[in-house]
Amino acid sequence: MSNNLFPVFDVPSALAGETETQNKYPPAPMWDVEAGDFVADGANKLLYGSGKDAWVLWCTKSILTQRWAHQGYNSNEGIEAEEAFKEPDRKATESAFERTITEALLADPMGRTSQVRDFAFQWEADSLWIECVVVGTDGDTASIRAKLNT
Repeated sequence: MSNNLFPVFDVPSALAGETETQNKYPPAPMWDVEAGDFVADGANKLLYGSGKDAWVLWCTKSILTQRWAHQGYNSNEGIEAEEAFKEPDRKATESAFERTITEALLADPMGRTSQVRDFAFQWEADSLWIECVVVGTDGDTASIRAKLNT
């Protein structure tokens, strides 16, 4: 018999693996990007989405956030959109967006993103639509679409 008041035992490896996978994409409150507010039901209770929904939302919000513009975020949050729009032509601008978006999404503090690929750009008179595919560390993919004003 041990002298410990509280016994210690190892968690079986099958259970340890399940816990790690479940925490990879934890659920989070849903966010309405267009309204800029949380999604609530009729009783004003926050609605929660799946862990994958939370990851996709984080990716979208990262693309829509200007890096270093908000004191509440650290320097890894957001992209360098203002700098990208200052490039001399559209090809250079698109290349700058690919770089800064990839850097931002791979800096995910929860380590959910492993790859960003398949960028597509659609220019409008006063805005730019950016689409890309993000690949999670578990191989799951999601399509992200965001509109940035020039």
